[in-house]
Amino acid sequence: MIGRMIDIVSRAALAALAMLLCGGGLPVLAADAVVIAAPAGTFRIDPATLAVSFRPAGGDEAALAVPAMDPGQVTDRTSQGWRLAAGGDAFTIETAVEGEALRLSIRSDRPATLAWPQTADPAAITAYAMPFGEGSYIPADDPAWLDWLTRRYEPAGLTEQLSMPFWTELRAGVSITWLVETPFNTWFAVVEEGGRPRPVLAHDFTRLAPGAPYVVRIVPGPADPLAGAKAYRAWLQASGGFVSLADKIAALPDVARLGGAPHIYLWGKGPLKPEDVLQWRAFVRLVQQKKDDPGHLAGRLWQAFDAEGRQAFEEAFKEAAGTGGFVSAYSRAALTRAVNDALRRAVPTAPVDPLPGGHDPAAEAAWAAGPLRAALTEAFGPLLAPPERWGGGLSLDTVAALRNAGLTRAWLGVEDWRDALWHPEAVAAAKAAGYLVGAYDSYGSAHPPDLPDTWPTAQMGADLAAAGYVDRNGKTVTGFAGRGVYASAVAAEPYARRRIAAVAKAAGLDSLFLDVDATGLVFDDYAPGRETSEAQDAEARRRRLVYAASLGLVVGSEGGSALFAPQIAFAHGMTTQPFAWMVPEMKDKASPYYRGNYWPPESPSLYFSPVKLKPEMVRFVADPRFRLPLYEIARHDSVVTSHHWEYGSLKFSDQRETTALLQLLYGVPPLYHLNAAELDRDLPVIAAYDQVFRPLHERVFTRPMTDFAVLLPDRLLQRSSFGDGTTVTVNFDAKPRALPGGATLPAQSARIEAADQPPRTVEIGKVVK
Repeated sequence: MIGRMIDIVSRAALAALAMLLCGGGLPVLAADAVVIAAPAGTFRIDPATLAVSFRPAGGDEAALAVPAMDPGQVTDRTSQGWRLAAGGDAFTIETAVEGEALRLSIRSDRPATLAWPQTADPAAITAYAMPFGEGSYIPADDPAWLDWLTRRYEPAGLTEQLSMPFWTELRAGVSITWLVETPFNTWFAVVEEGGRPRPVLAHDFTRLAPGAPYVVRIVPGPADPLAGAKAYRAWLQASGGFVSLADKIAALPDVARLGGAPHIYLWGKGPLKPEDVLQWRAFVRLVQQKKDDPGHLAGRLWQAFDAEGRQAFEEAFKEAAGTGGFVSAYSRAALTRAVNDALRRAVPTAPVDPLPGGHDPAAEAAWAAGPLRAALTEAFGPLLAPPERWGGGLSLDTVAALRNAGLTRAWLGVEDWRDALWHPEAVAAAKAAGYLVGAYDSYGSAHPPDLPDTWPTAQMGADLAAAGYVDRNGKTVTGFAGRGVYASAVAAEPYARRRIAAVAKAAGLDSLFLDVDATGLVFDDYAPGRETSEAQDAEARRRRLVYAASLGLVVGSEGGSALFAPQIAFAHGMTTQPFAWMVPEMKDKASPYYRGNYWPPESPSLYFSPVKLKPEMVRFVADPRFRLPLYEIARHDSVVTSHHWEYGSLKFSDQRETTALLQLLYGVPPLYHLNAAELDRDLPVIAAYDQVFRPLHERVFTRPMTDFAVLLPDRLLQRSSFGDGTTVTVNFDAKPRALPGGATLPAQSARIEAADQPPRTVEIGKVVK
């Protein structure tokens, strides 16, 4: 879940932001402005309105922020700050120069909303560097970008809109970065002024965080789109907010296994796959013969089948009849689904340590290893493959295929933790091969036990289904996709610890992916007896992530928001963020850009069916001319990032080469989906790319990205540099391009140069086609 519904935004903040739509203009600074000298120039602040301007050394004065209010009353003025009373609100402002930055700390005596800062004079800005996910380079005069920004970035929480709490404005000969040290209860939007985008913030001072300051740094720098990311990294390191991968490896050595590892979600949806039935016609006939015998598993399965499962077998009975009988591939898939679904009801499970929500991981593991295998073997014996080889996602066959393809590192994630419980031999084999084995889990949405169309992770018992966040208007916050509630992280903490520990132990995992937690989605909670500020909510989520890591699990989460980067080792959803909700055609089955759905369950088309990206969307989500590795500049050696799982490396057929090149340039791993049915199609591409990506990533994943350069005006030739001296130069163009110095780089290719190795040029079309 990425976007917060707009009705969650406080009315006061919305009203403050709405004022900005009327235009800002240039601030008129009072004669008694506060003048502050900084190394790069001089700041002037109107203490009565908080309008800000800056004169760089040897340059002209430029407006940075428009007035936040009509002039208020200024009192208690000192060299460090002043008091400001305006419209019934009272603020205390303190200023300081720290390094190159001007730091403003603002406190309020009572709950209030302050619509500040609001970018001034957008006509003077040539481009923005915005950390939308990994990062975007946005020409300020681009009408297509303006339309996208004002539709996509309506008022919502800063921490979920931006992956890091800053943005950079490129002005004449200088950059200005706005860095929010205290991003909670702060709303971000992009509005239009004079045909140009204009970023605006509004901060809520709430009764849940009395006395909490709102702290903003204004950082002048060179006219470099990376200036803000570099300043943010420096501030993190100086303030103790940066935790390196080297530190994380020292605390948990298995984190090192992320180096060179592609991220692969494995799909099975049950103990069996169609290939686990060795003699389909005999299997179907035996079920037909024994379906009325309650003493035989076939009879118990028959009673447990739903109407769709029975219909599938009735059709198969007809196919398998006679000397020329057969069972079609379609029927095999349908019958396997029916059997997998019915097994839980036909073969009883003895409880071991049941949890609210109907979960009992220890019992599920014992059932799969004991009663399930015994019952199937007794009933169908030689018609089935050996039990240890069962499974179409995480299975011994899949692990063997990955090893035979040459993959020595991989993060393997099961989308349903039961897939790991059902196939313990595969878990053991994967770990022995050097792979990390993880499962998807989530404590975001909580559903009532009887809710239709629920999903397993959202079942946490009736108590947590009633423990949703409550906003300041007394309304419970609805969960993802409008179902259930978003469960209070504080309320869910004891339960989450129990379930995380139970799943990890029973499945033998050494990794865990916690959805939602690192998106930056945080809430104030006004529930009586459980009142919690956004900062306290974030701290509860951090404790959840830290607890999982304390069990020896390599922990990842969705997004990778700066709020949670110290607590996670990897993130899915940074390199490519979700955006389909902005493109109606991606949900229209009649459109050539339809992204797919959740069927069939063992290989959903949403993840497995390639599709072209709508051309109008390329500019905003894939075109390398408008991308910047801001997150990598700030945190490459802190968090391993990749794509969101709905936008894997092979999803967009017309973007494969660009995606593969970008992954090399940014030093971020690919993300794939695999199961038994798609191994032959996709594994050769995965293996070929691994031969290029793995040695590079193993080398640089714990190193900082020290620089990034656009080498030609059309922005199609780019170079990244890493802390060990490695450089990656990429030509995204469809024709060869000359490098500085005279060499030529072939079309859609990368040149990798390391200090102790000869340069390597890779024509990516020969690898990922």
